[in-house]
Amino acid sequence: IQTQSSPAVEGEQSDSMSDSDVQVVNIEAGSFYYKPNEIRVKKGQTVKVTLQSVDMMHNFVIDELNVDMPVVQNGNTGTVEFTADQAGEFEFYCSVGQHKQLGQVGTLIVEE
Repeated sequence: IQTQSSPAVEGEQSDSMSDSDVQVVNIEAGSFYYKPNEIRVKKGQTVKVTLQSVDMMHNFVIDELNVDMPVVQNGNTGTVEFTADQAGEFEFYCSVGQHKQLGQVGTLIVEE
């Protein structure tokens, strides 16, 4: 019994800690757009992006931060988590087909 309750307590502690340390961002991805298309976070913050694909298939990529979410099919949701360890502005985009060229881009702003 003790071995079962100890991990549960540790898990609860890490969950409550991660809630305050993680910036959760919900993004809708549709035909060549992200909504919102601008994200602001603090440097060093862990960012969890939840992407909901409302049509076709989409993903979420930031080259400079090595963020590469697997493709999310229509009607599904995907997540990717990363640390914003560099200050500046970074383009995020959909790498499926010609989506980026058709305007499916946004900006991640990492503030000091």
